[in-house]
Amino acid sequence: MHSVDKIRFLLLYGEVPEAACYGYMELNQEGNMIALYNSYGEEVDLLGGHEVVRVRALGKFDNEDRDNFYSLLESDGVG
Repeated sequence: MHSVDKIRFLLLYGEVPEAACYGYMELNQEGNMIALYNSYGEEVDLLGGHEVVRVRALGKFDNEDRDNFYSLLESDGVG
């Protein structure tokens, strides 16, 4: 099972940090971050630095069923 957490994050890129953004973090079964999404549900490039603060967990979804991933985002007002 993967999980999705709502997060507040800063993108660092070796410069002065951009404004804090809300987004979503996808975690694999071991709890490692595998993807970072902005507040619109678009994947953010993880190259460069980032600092993440978890806000709350939205829920879990089956690895085979990505529709539930989008349902979790929609439940938080994305889409």
